[in-house]
Amino acid sequence: MRLENFTASEIRRATRGGKLRLHIGRFTLKVSSVLPEFESALRQLYAHYPSSLEGGAYDYDVAISPPSFLRRWVRRNSSFHLSGQAPFLPMEVGHAHALFEWGLNWTLGTYAHNFLILHSAVVEFNGCGVLLAASSGSGKSTLAAELALQGWRLLSDEMALIDKDLCLVPCARPISLKNQSIDLIRARHPGASLGPLARDTHKGCIAHLPAPNASVARNLEPATPKLIIFPKWTAHACLRLEPIGSGQAALRLIDQSFNYPVLGRQGFERMADLVAAAQAWELEYSSLDDARMALAQLVSDHG
Repeated sequence: MRLENFTASEIRRATRGGKLRLHIGRFTLKVSSVLPEFESALRQLYAHYPSSLEGGAYDYDVAISPPSFLRRWVRRNSSFHLSGQAPFLPMEVGHAHALFEWGLNWTLGTYAHNFLILHSAVVEFNGCGVLLAASSGSGKSTLAAELALQGWRLLSDEMALIDKDLCLVPCARPISLKNQSIDLIRARHPGASLGPLARDTHKGCIAHLPAPNASVARNLEPATPKLIIFPKWTAHACLRLEPIGSGQAALRLIDQSFNYPVLGRQGFERMADLVAAAQAWELEYSSLDDARMALAQLVSDHG
C-alpha cells in the first residue's frame, strides 16, 4: 500500500512504535518519530510511496526525534538518528523534514557502497538517462524540478547511484529547492504542491517539491546513462552548450563523488565505463526554457 492509504492516526502510531517501513526504490527505511511536524511533512512529501505499518525488514533505521526528553516540550529541537547514533547537531523542529532529507543523503553516501555514488541529479527522457552533475548553487535542483514538472522522469535530485551493470538506479525523492528557486518554480508551475518551508537553515529557506507520481511508480526501474551534463545557471547568460572530453568529465565526476576512493579499482573501472558510455556536455544558461529545449535536442540526438 501507499502511505496515503493510511490515516494520520495510523501513521502516528506506526512512527511512534517503530513499525513504519518506507520503500524508496531499492531501499527500505524504518522511520520513527514522535514529532507531529515531521509526521505531517512525511505524509505530504511521501504520500505515493509504498509503505507498511506492520514492521519487517529494513536497510536503514532512521529516527527524527528530540535530542532529549525536555526538548520534546521546551525549546523544541529535532535530531537525525541512524541506528541510534546522531551524526549531526540538532536543528529546530521546523527543520525536521529537511533534516530527514539531508540525513538520508548522508546515510546513502556513507553506506551504500554497492553503488558508485555521484553528486548529481538524474532524469530520463525517451529512454535516455541524463546526469545533471554539479556542485551546490549551480541550479541543478531547479533544473531537475523544471524537467520533472515538464514530464521528464525523475530518478534523483541529489545523487546518481550507478550499479555494477552501469545502470542508473532510481531513488526518486522530494526535490530540495532553495531561496529564489522556490518562488521561480511556484511562478512557472502554479499547480505544483510544495512541502512546508524550512526557514533560516544553514542553506537559507528550503522547500521540497514531491517527486512526480509517475517517477515514484517507476522507482525500481533502472535507466541507461547516455548523457552527462554539467549545468551552471548564470544570470543574463546566453545559452552555451559545449562538449567535454571523457577524461575531463571523469575528473569532474571524481571530484563530486561520495565514495569513489572507497571503491578503489572498482570505482575507477565503473567511472571509466560511465564516461565512455555517456557523452559529456557543459551547459550554461539563464533561461530554464532554453536549457530544457537544449537538453531535449541532445536527448533526441542520442536516442
